[in-house]
Amino acid sequence: MSNITTKKMQALEACEKVINGIEDGVLSVSSALLLCKKIARLVNDEEGQEWLGYEYGGYPRGDNGYILHNAWQTAARHGRSYQSEDKDGKKQEVIFTELCGEIEASIESDKKAINNYTTQGYSASGDYAHWATNNMANAVFRGTNDLRKNIKTSERRLSILKAQYYDYAVRWQIELQFGNTAQSVFEEYQEKVDSYFTSMPTSTLQKLNAIEDLMEDGNPERYAQVLTSCRRLWTETAKKLFEEVLPNYTEKTFKTKLGKDIDVSGDHDNNKLSAVIETLQSKAAKNTLVGSETIYLIDWMEQINSRQSVGVHSEVTREEAMQCIIHTYITLGDILSLKAAVKE
Repeated sequence: MSNITTKKMQALEACEKVINGIEDGVLSVSSALLLCKKIARLVNDEEGQEWLGYEYGGYPRGDNGYILHNAWQTAARHGRSYQSEDKDGKKQEVIFTELCGEIEASIESDKKAINNYTTQGYSASGDYAHWATNNMANAVFRGTNDLRKNIKTSERRLSILKAQYYDYAVRWQIELQFGNTAQSVFEEYQEKVDSYFTSMPTSTLQKLNAIEDLMEDGNPERYAQVLTSCRRLWTETAKKLFEEVLPNYTEKTFKTKLGKDIDVSGDHDNNKLSAVIETLQSKAAKNTLVGSETIYLIDWMEQINSRQSVGVHSEVTREEAMQCIIHTYITLGDILSLKAAVKE
């Protein structure tokens, strides 16, 4: 299992802990925050890491004592802003900066304090006994009322943060699960193609292993080598399929359904695959889209090959290298599926 796959699985597990923990009420908000930080790190979400770093360590302030502008905007985007009135009654947008751990501790402390506010056991005597008792009762009322307001505000703010962490975990769970689904679909093609490659020379399998190593390396200079390895696999597979599907074919050209003669001699690998596809389709029991799709993919591979030929390896990106791998597997997988259908 690759390091990337392991990180995705760990991130998905952390997502589920946050979601289930919050839904079941068994996970503190501060614990959910730490798990979200883990998710952001595992999926390499830089924006998320910055935001959750502020949530955990505090929103930074400048020399003037005010929250830095970018940090303030981050807080506002994640539910921390609200409308307030200044001393002149003018409304302005402000943010609350208490950390979730501080809010949780404040709620717990205020709830304990409410229980300590009571007139039970209090007594007064003398001429001012009634006045003293009333004052005591009023003080208890005001104190408990202020605490209840504080608790209500704190719980509302904690709910906002809880929702933010929950939504973050849900968003990444969906994205990671979709990625896993796409990976499962691709693995079907990969298994089919890899199985076919096992019947080929050892050198071909070595090229296949080299592709994975090059992608895992993470070095941009390696991506051009990925294209080269894919092209070599493409060439060797095209030749082998042509020999299997058209074993006794000795002509240098092949006439397509459109009446066009294409050169299938030497290293004309794409033409050989086109001949293989047309031959298989003519024998297939049912129609398939592999032909039109493969023509597009062959064209795409030709563009990649052209780029290699002019020596612009330094411009190859990881995305192009990944596309090359995926397109190679899907194209060959479709051809092999068509071949298997004809064989049956």
